[in-house]
Amino acid sequence: MRKFIHLFIFFILTGASPILAQSISMSPTRLFFTGNPGEKVSQTVTLQNSSDKDYVFNLNYKDWVREEDGNKVYLEAGSSQTSNAAWVSTLENAITVPAKSTKEIVVTMQIPANASKSAVTNSMLFFTQLPQQADQARIQNGIGIITLFEVGLHIFYTPPGNHTKSLDITNISELSNNENATNKKVAVSIHNDGNTINDATVEFELTNTDSGKEIKLPAISISMLPNTNQVVQFSLPENISGNFLGVAIIKMAGSNDLRVGEKNFKF
Repeated sequence: MRKFIHLFIFFILTGASPILAQSISMSPTRLFFTGNPGEKVSQTVTLQNSSDKDYVFNLNYKDWVREEDGNKVYLEAGSSQTSNAAWVSTLENAITVPAKSTKEIVVTMQIPANASKSAVTNSMLFFTQLPQQADQARIQNGIGIITLFEVGLHIFYTPPGNHTKSLDITNISELSNNENATNKKVAVSIHNDGNTINDATVEFELTNTDSGKEIKLPAISISMLPNTNQVVQFSLPENISGNFLGVAIIKMAGSNDLRVGEKNFKF
C-alpha cells in the first residue's frame, strides 16, 4: 500500500493580502488597549468569510519583537520582556466562520494590579486554520500538501499617562561604498524616544547640488514601540552619480510634528 506524507504549509497573514481578500478578512488588524492597573477592558474584532466554504480556526498567542531592519520575529508567549499575552483572553479557543458570513470575537485584557504605569506591552493573537475533510491535499512527489492560513491580530497596551510621540533620526549613511555597485542604498536610523507606539512615514529626497535636479524616493511606513531602533533603507536609482544633498523626513501619524535630517553624498 502506497503511503503519503501530509505536509501542512501555513501562510501568516497579518495585514492586507490578495489571498486573504479572497477568503478571510479581519477588521481591525490591530487592537490598542489602555486602562489602569487592575482594570478589565474589552474590544471586538470581526472575521469575514467571503468564500463558499466554512473556516475553522484555533486561537493561540505569541510574542513578537521587531529587529532593527524591520523584520518581525515571533517568540513563545510570555518570553518577551514586553509581553502581555498572559493578560489576554477570548470566550472561545476555537471558532468557526461559516461561508458567506461574519464572526465577532470579543478580546478581553485583564490588566494586572501590579502592571507598570509606564511600560508599553504587546503580543499577537493568531487565528490558525484547522484542516477539514474538505481540504484536499495537492500531491507532489509523494507528499500531500495542504495550504492553511494564520491570521495575526496585533495587541498593544499603553498606560493612560503615555502620550508623548517622538522619533529621532540618529544617523543617515550610505550602505555601499563600492563605486561600481548598481544597488546603492541609503540607511536612515531612527529611535523612538517617546513613550507610546508611533506610526509614521519616512521620506527621502536627493537634490543634485550641481544641477538642482531632485529625486524623491517612495515613502516607507513604519510602526515603532517606545525605546526601539529601526533602520529604514532606501534603494537609490541605478548608476546614480554626482554630488547630492540627501534629506530624510519623518511624518508621524496624528501629529503635525516633523523630524528632518540632512547629509551630503558623493556617488
